[in-house]
Amino acid sequence: MLPLRNKNRLRRLKSKGVIDRLFLEGEGLHSKNLFLRIIQDKDSPFLYAGVSVSKRNFKKAVDRNRIKRQLRVALKTESVFAFTGSLMLVYKGRQRPNTADLMEETSLLFAKIIPL
Repeated sequence: MLPLRNKNRLRRLKSKGVIDRLFLEGEGLHSKNLFLRIIQDKDSPFLYAGVSVSKRNFKKAVDRNRIKRQLRVALKTESVFAFTGSLMLVYKGRQRPNTADLMEETSLLFAKIIPL
């Protein structure tokens, strides 16, 4: 096996099967504007993460894409990943958020994960 060149443990979640499994079997956590689904996998060396924004709340793709970028930044700046596995972060608010607010909410959700 080749050594990993990228030491970043955060990877994009792309598999439809894993996403379906997240929503069927995963544990859920809520905050004011975010919803987090998690499946922990101790065998995986990476954390696979996906982000989603509802088309119902934000009609323009520009707005949805901006919020997705903000969510990815919030995930990347969260320095301590207490687990490996898969997660899906869903923005459920109705107004465009600040990046700082998303970072704060994300860190609060990750603080709730540790006891799981």
